Amino acid sequence: MKSRVTVGTVAKPQGIKGELKINPLTDDNMRFHDLKKVFVGGVEYAVAFARVSPAGVFVKLDGVNDRNAAELLRGKQLQVERKDAVKLPEGRYFIADVIGCDVLMDGEKIGTVKDVLQYSSTDIYEAALTRGGKVFFPAVKEAVEEIDVEKGVMIVNAQKFAEVALYED
Repeated sequence: MKSRVTVGTVAKPQGIKGELKINPLTDDNMRFHDLKKVFVGGVEYAVAFARVSPAGVFVKLDGVNDRNAAELLRGKQLQVERKDAVKLPEGRYFIADVIGCDVLMDGEKIGTVKDVLQYSSTDIYEAALTRGGKVFFPAVKEAVEEIDVEKGVMIVNAQKFAEVALYED
């Protein structure tokens, strides 16, 4: 398991004093208020402040004091140490831990999770198929029977999976 968890990506500089607009990868943006330190592009920064508004999530990092410095961070991942990340309830997983899991059906590997697309109703898993192409399927308990991030596997129900999966060549 990775030692850091990605909590967002730097979308763009905000203003001229080095503030960053963040594309969050969390279901609770208020968690950004609790950040003390983060890693951006592998470099550790202390968090001066974070604010959450209807316009988005904004973070100010110590040492990033102007728009030019903020621009250099555009597109980079905002990560925290796993030990500092929120503790998830049973049955919930960090996206970073699901990506890379082997997808198993009837005991056979059919693919590997490559991405998790987030929509308001449910997440959609994207997996690269071992036979080539991709498959997209919703993160619903009827189709996904089990996820074991320690073992790196996701077990799907063959019948339900066949009903909801969308294949792409």
